[in-house]
Amino acid sequence: WPCNFETLCFCNDIDNGGARIPPAPLSGEKVNDAIQLCEDDSTTDNVTVILTREMFDQIVKVNSTEDPQQSPSLQDVFGYGGFCAAVSQYNQNHDEKFAGMGTDEQIRREVAAFLAHVAADTFGFSTIREDHHCVDPVVGSDGITYCKPCKEEHYDKETKVCSQAYLATETSYTEFCDETRQGQQGCDCRNVTAAPVPLANGAIDVSGYIPAHSAYFTRGAIALSWNYDYYGASMALTGSASALCDSPDVVATNSQYFWGAGIYKWMEKMQFGTTGSTAHRQIMKGNFGGTVEVLYGELECPASQWTSLVHVGMVKERIAHVCNAGAVLGVYIEMDQCDVPIDCVECKELKDLYEQCKADGTCAACATWTDFVRSSAPTVAPLRVQPPSWDDWSHYSPSSAAGNRFGRSGRSNQHLGLISACSVLFLVSLLLC
Repeated sequence: WPCNFETLCFCNDIDNGGARIPPAPLSGEKVNDAIQLCEDDSTTDNVTVILTREMFDQIVKVNSTEDPQQSPSLQDVFGYGGFCAAVSQYNQNHDEKFAGMGTDEQIRREVAAFLAHVAADTFGFSTIREDHHCVDPVVGSDGITYCKPCKEEHYDKETKVCSQAYLATETSYTEFCDETRQGQQGCDCRNVTAAPVPLANGAIDVSGYIPAHSAYFTRGAIALSWNYDYYGASMALTGSASALCDSPDVVATNSQYFWGAGIYKWMEKMQFGTTGSTAHRQIMKGNFGGTVEVLYGELECPASQWTSLVHVGMVKERIAHVCNAGAVLGVYIEMDQCDVPIDCVECKELKDLYEQCKADGTCAACATWTDFVRSSAPTVAPLRVQPPSWDDWSHYSPSSAAGNRFGRSGRSNQHLGLISACSVLFLVSLLLC
């Protein structure tokens, strides 16, 4: 990772016209060119496809109760084609690849863990914008999508109803924009005020809507929010700030950017801002808990009741979804895998919550997860070597051969002489010390 501060280092081949795209933190794994993540028209039988459309559809089950007038539809935004295009776009511009590093098993783990987090963040693939910042979205006769922001205390999550519009008491919408991080560190903040919405019947709605493309509230496969987050994603995906800064709502309407924003957070969000591990690096170690800690640690780890019932519920959702995605992809992922402590983090108590969730039935897929795991063992059994018997060792006993105290060849005497010399040197060094 050659950059010590975000946005200040660009390592692509700029001289040859390459985009100014910051590199992702490295995992140390090698690119796997033998696999193909998605299937397409060129896929042949001798190519290993990690995630087929059928497998994707088993994991990404879009909420079927959406408004039929919504445009684009949730089916379009959460689509397989957009996901595959986003992966291709990101990997084309980065040496560190999403779902392209390490072994077949490591890649399947990464896809399963990533889709599990997306499922949790979007409440079961049912939302593309943060609900209470975009209540009752409407597309005006001008083709622009408008949102009615609501303060959290006035929003009912169950009914999705806002009792008082944000702009009923405020002159402007000032959320998710850090004025100290603009220019080369973030998208420029805007003066977002209420906008009249032209309706198809010729009426004008003035009940507190704002243009969706004017605000940096949460969107994306994995939560993307704040002006600096949109700037980082825009640079990572396109090499230009304008792609998402000019119209942040494209993350909710364009499937490729929707998935791409999530891939950016997965590959480049570091645990401590500009230092620490990433979710990608953690899953390369087979460590699901590490991905939770990196992405949501300040809210969801330790994964225990005393933090917040809401966030404990979110952790349980992540566990349930990773069990399902892991089963579909035939791979098992440890909740906390930190055999080697270097660059390995954990979400404390996550494993306990997993066992509890599995035992009480709240994570149904977890009970049968291991039934679907594909074996990663070699197909040819390794040659078994029998341990030496007493007869074998007896050849090296002092009485085993006349004229040669240590066995069958003169090399043993050489070995003994070497061992004796080393022993003498060792004793001398101890005396000197």
